[in-house]
Amino acid sequence: MIQHNVFFQWKPSMTSAIEQASFVQFRAMKALIPGIMSVSVGPQNSPEGLGKKYHVGLSVVFTDKAARDAYLPHPAHVAAVAPIRPHLEDVCVLDYEF
Repeated sequence: MIQHNVFFQWKPSMTSAIEQASFVQFRAMKALIPGIMSVSVGPQNSPEGLGKKYHVGLSVVFTDKAARDAYLPHPAHVAAVAPIRPHLEDVCVLDYEF
């Protein structure tokens, strides 16, 4: 399995409405993209103070590398990212196999 973790840092232009709509689209990917086992997304809420200015985390578990690789250009993934792209200050992606 592949754990795909994405951390988003927003520009000041990000609104709550856009953010919440993106959460809905990200969660919907599970039903739309083959090989996704789970999707979770939400605002950073760690009390440790180590969030490095990242606002939101997205975690997607894939059956294998092929599923992850097919997800990247998939129209449902592209559609989920498009509305938030103008509001991204920074993004960090970390994947690992387990």
